[in-house]
Amino acid sequence: MVDENSPELPFHPSDDEMVAVVEEARREARYLVTDYPVELLVQKFREEPQQEGDIYIPEYQRKLRWSDQAQSYFIESVILRIPIPPIFLYDVKGRLEIVDGSQRVRTLARFANDEFALGELDKLDVLSGLKYSQLPTTIQKRLYNTPIRSFVLDEGTDESTRIELFRRLNTTGKTLHDAEIRKGAFRGPFLDLILECAGTAVFKELSPRIAKSADPESERQELVTRFFVYSDHYTEFRHDVRRFLDLHVIKLNKTITVAQVQAKRQEFNTTMAFIHSNYPTAFYRSGKGGALPRVRFEAVAVGTCLALRAKPGLSFNGHAEWFFGQPLNSLVRTDASNSGPRLRDRINYVKERLLNQE
Repeated sequence: MVDENSPELPFHPSDDEMVAVVEEARREARYLVTDYPVELLVQKFREEPQQEGDIYIPEYQRKLRWSDQAQSYFIESVILRIPIPPIFLYDVKGRLEIVDGSQRVRTLARFANDEFALGELDKLDVLSGLKYSQLPTTIQKRLYNTPIRSFVLDEGTDESTRIELFRRLNTTGKTLHDAEIRKGAFRGPFLDLILECAGTAVFKELSPRIAKSADPESERQELVTRFFVYSDHYTEFRHDVRRFLDLHVIKLNKTITVAQVQAKRQEFNTTMAFIHSNYPTAFYRSGKGGALPRVRFEAVAVGTCLALRAKPGLSFNGHAEWFFGQPLNSLVRTDASNSGPRLRDRINYVKERLLNQE
């Protein structure tokens, strides 16, 4: 017999429902597995997507960052045929875009083109200081004939899944900012609007402090992306911020009109001007000298935008203390900050306080 006074157990979907969700997510990425010899990778590789080449690096991939010594160590591993991580490619109308593995492919191409000499090697010290052209022919052939395990994503894989795969694989070295990835992968009129608004003088003045670990330009682009997407769709958000933003950026790049771009630009500028005139430090917690919190920005910026939509002639009574008070601070804590209900609560709090000023 169930005790009516016992605490309610959390809801869990059935096993079949959970399996269905997992299988659907797995089907989003379709790929084939193959082995490309180093010679083929080098011959078909070009540094930039605009260059004629069957294998290229997209804009969202960072430039070569491995030191010559790290590249030498990698070449040594290939010559020794020690297993190396596979590379991931994406079929784009027959050409292959490197999703993960750009450092490895770049290194192979640079060495094959005599652009650097091997540094101090651990196992093959006899080769230290030599360029590719100076290696014995047998070793040159062995390097060229070494197969590199490659996963090729089918062209039918949707854009957001491809970018999510890159994020998950990009676990070494400098991790790319979400805005950097979108800037390279999702070019279009909506993305151009985001870049434009992120660079405006008033927005830079409102957001002077960015986390040391983040690139200021990219972080402002991330904030503007959230402003535009959440101001129209925050009631639809459930979870997975990255995918939610990615899907809307992809859609708007394809569907937004010139008139809509102009309207959104005007709304952004009007909102930022209102904030700048009335509560210019509200993006930061009172007494805190740290970086601009995304959750606080969402609450203040989107809440203000929605209040101005509801009441275009809105005036501010000059009392800004509540922006730094406990109610709003409690709504922008980091715990569960990216849940749908928490997002709606903090945005609606600012909106309603502005519309119902005493």
